Amino acid sequence: MKRNITGFHRDRLGDWVADLDCGHSRHMRHNPPLANRPWLNSETERIRMLGVELDCQTCDDLAAARVPANHPGRRIAEAVRGEALRAAVEAYQHAKMSGLCQEGAWDLALDAIKHLDLDSILDRLPES
Repeated sequence: MKRNITGFHRDRLGDWVADLDCGHSRHMRHNPPLANRPWLNSETERIRMLGVELDCQTCDDLAAARVPANHPGRRIAEAVRGEALRAAVEAYQHAKMSGLCQEGAWDLALDAIKHLDLDSILDRLPES
């Protein structure tokens, strides 16, 4: 499935990883001639890649093995996942801009998910 890049981070080995809007990630390497991505070496160029679509193999695998698209609870689950991702990213970005360390930013992101207003999410869903 095509997913948008929302950011980048380095893994514990120092390789670049693209964060996708589905919550999954995909390693991105500049390793010519196997993978030619010189833009990974520039923060400006990585920023330009935000919003670009990539295939998410994890989403493909989950879709093949999980609940069918017409399942009655799927709409609710997708709404909650989307809101959780939005809240976590928003809280994380706010925390980092406020000067919090990585650990503190993650704590705030997780706290944002824990305190989601589920009634509000359900109220916004259209009637089926």
